[in-house]
Amino acid sequence: MRLQKLGVTHVLNVAEGTSFMHVNTSAEFYAGTGITYHGISANDTEQFNLSAYFEEGAEFIDKALAHNKGKVYVHCREGYSRSPTMVIAYLMLRHKMDARQAVATVRHKREIAPNDGFLRQLCQLNERLVKEGRLNGEVAKIKTK
Repeated sequence: MRLQKLGVTHVLNVAEGTSFMHVNTSAEFYAGTGITYHGISANDTEQFNLSAYFEEGAEFIDKALAHNKGKVYVHCREGYSRSPTMVIAYLMLRHKMDARQAVATVRHKREIAPNDGFLRQLCQLNERLVKEGRLNGEVAKIKTK
């Protein structure tokens, strides 16, 4: 009910699952609410390849925002690592921000701490987008480990 009151039309759960470090929701959980749900079963570990879901997440956010007055709630278990990483990737992929701009934009709004593996994946995304000429303005090159 709270999400509906806030005008949320879409939910992206970047921690879908039943273990302690996940959030056990699904499309069925939101049935009848008018909220469109998408889940990604991501682990908050340095070894997890979240970049495999960057495009999928960005596409969901894009479609949600294009929806009539769409508002997206992107979440994970704690809100510090998985969900901010997905929002940063969205800003890079769809708003042509480099990794530093995207991280700073999200950090300006809330405290975040993507794990080192996710930060490396964002750096790799940054490098790929630079090579493809898909970033705006002055792009700070970020080295990966």
